[in-house]
Amino acid sequence: MVYRQGSAEALPLPDGCADLVFMSMVDHHLTDPSALARECRRVLREGGYVCIRNGTRESDFPHRHFFPALRGLIDSDLPSRPEIENVFGAGGFTTVVHQVVTQVTAPDWPSFIAKSALRADSFLARLSDDDFRQGMAALRNRGDSTDQNAAVTEEIDWFVFRRQG
Repeated sequence: MVYRQGSAEALPLPDGCADLVFMSMVDHHLTDPSALARECRRVLREGGYVCIRNGTRESDFPHRHFFPALRGLIDSDLPSRPEIENVFGAGGFTTVVHQVVTQVTAPDWPSFIAKSALRADSFLARLSDDDFRQGMAALRNRGDSTDQNAAVTEEIDWFVFRRQG
């Protein structure tokens, strides 16, 4: 197995060498999504696939309900569903699948609070300390309306694109 390091917008791979490009929670970190689509087209063989697993502006996830300061980051940094489809459509891909899936992010509410407190999520890490503290207080004080033992879930968008000739 060979590992290579490089930018998503300039993949260190030869033309037409791959059948599949898979990206998980990467799209919102890109500076030039169109360059990524061009690179995917370049490295994929005809008929190859790009699979993207990423949150979008439209996705529902628990943090957005407790950290009001995230709204600006969501609107500016998370792509919308149509934006992802348009970038890859313009890049020579056909949409095969778009599906919103629900995934478990924590087995229960206390685990979700503990996980959130680590501030490992890239959006939470960018909040001011005050905004983060206020959001964590809101999570902890959710009250009796939450089943503390229920799994905590979020929506994630799943896209599959196929490279056209």
